[in-house]
Amino acid sequence: MATVFIIDDDEIVRRSLARMLRAGGLQVVPFGDADEALQRLVEKPDLLICDYHMPRVTGLAIAGEAKKRTPEIKIILLSGGVSDDPVVAALKAKIIDRFLTKPWHVDDLLLVVKELLAPPKP
Repeated sequence: MATVFIIDDDEIVRRSLARMLRAGGLQVVPFGDADEALQRLVEKPDLLICDYHMPRVTGLAIAGEAKKRTPEIKIILLSGGVSDDPVVAALKAKIIDRFLTKPWHVDDLLLVVKELLAPPKP
């Protein structure tokens, strides 16, 4: 079973994502801030879903640190609004794998999660 870490300071968003992903058969570990999540990357989650707008640090900074600690992790960045330039740069640098805007469409998010967690094609 794939493990997904969710980092979002909005409890409603965390719960909604967790419920949706658990219903899809995934193990979900939600976090309200980045510190504990980054410490627990030693558990080697398969996917990290992170909000862009976090207290004290951006989701891009969290994603960059997660990639340093766990290079194989897949990362989805979520945001209700952000300048495109840093996100495009992060996508090109392969720091994040996908960027989705809030509110997300459930089917779209589940499709992206499924694609990112699928085994690589030979």
